[in-house]
Amino acid sequence: MPGIGVIVNPHAGRNGNTARRVRRFEQIVGGEGVVRVTPNLAAIEQVVGELARERVDMLAVCGGDGSHFRVLSAWRRLHPEGPWPLYLPLRAGTMNYIARSIGCMRGGPEHVLSHVLHDYRHGHMHDIVERELLVVNDEYAGFTVGGGIVVNFLQLYYSSPRQSGLTAIALLGRLVGSAMLGTSLVRGAFRRVEADIDCDEERVPFRTFTVILAGTVTHVALGFKPMYLAARKREHFHLLAGPIGPLRLARNIPRLWRGVPLEDPEFYDNLARMVKIRFAAPTRLMMDGDLLDPVSELSIRTGPVISLIRG
Repeated sequence: MPGIGVIVNPHAGRNGNTARRVRRFEQIVGGEGVVRVTPNLAAIEQVVGELARERVDMLAVCGGDGSHFRVLSAWRRLHPEGPWPLYLPLRAGTMNYIARSIGCMRGGPEHVLSHVLHDYRHGHMHDIVERELLVVNDEYAGFTVGGGIVVNFLQLYYSSPRQSGLTAIALLGRLVGSAMLGTSLVRGAFRRVEADIDCDEERVPFRTFTVILAGTVTHVALGFKPMYLAARKREHFHLLAGPIGPLRLARNIPRLWRGVPLEDPEFYDNLARMVKIRFAAPTRLMMDGDLLDPVSELSIRTGPVISLIRG
C-alpha cells in the first residue's frame, strides 16, 4: 500500500539518539508507512530498493545534506525515468542548506514530520516547491557539486574533532585571517585546480581554478547564497568558476551571503545546461557536502524534476 517511507541516517550530526528518534518516527507514521535506518552506503541501496518496490508516494530523509544526495542517487539508479515520490528533507545535519534553500518549515524532524503526516492523513495540500536534480557523470544525483576551495574547506572542517555550525564559522574566520596575513592555511585551501571547462560548448576563459561550484539550489553552508540564479530557468543550473584569490573572495563574503553577483573579472558566473570538465590530474569533488573520489573528467547536467515538501 503506498504511503510514506522515512530514512534515518544515524551518522548525521543531529541524530545522536537514533533509537529514540526512530521510535518517535514510528509512532508518528503509524500504519501509513515504514521507518528504516541506514548505517552504511550498502544499506541505503537496500532500503531505497525496498521503498521503490513498495512505490511509496512520499519519501522523508532525516540526515544531513549528503544523506539526500545518496538517497536520490540510489532512487535514480533504480528508476531513471521515474516515478519520483514527494520528497521531504528533515533537518538533522550540521548545515541543512538544502532545506534552507527551499524554505522548509522550521523545527525539529519530529515536529515537521508530524505536521506533514497530519496533512497527508486529512488530504490537505502540501506546501511544495519543484527543483531539478543535478546529474553528475551519469552516476550521482543531487543539488550541488564543487571543487577547489569547496573541497579543501570541507576537508579542513571534517578533520576537526567536532563538527558544528560554530566550527564552520570559526574555520571561515581562520581562513579570512590567514588571507589577510598570507599564512600557509589559506595557501593550502586555495590550491589551484588545473582544468578545461566547457559550458554549453563554450570554453570558460580560465585554465586554473580556485572555485568550481554548480547547483540547482541557491544556498550552501552557513547561509551563503552564491548560486542566486539556481532556480531561475528550467533545465538550467548555476555555474560559478574562476581563479579568484583569497583576499578578493574574502572581500566579497557579504555579497556571497546576500546572493549578489560578484562582477569580478576572475569569476565566471552564468547559467548552464551542460558542463564538461577535463582535469589535468584526478581531482576530488564535493556533492551536497559529501566528498567523492577523485575523477579526471566531470559532466554536469540537469536531471529529473522532483517535488520537495516545504511543510
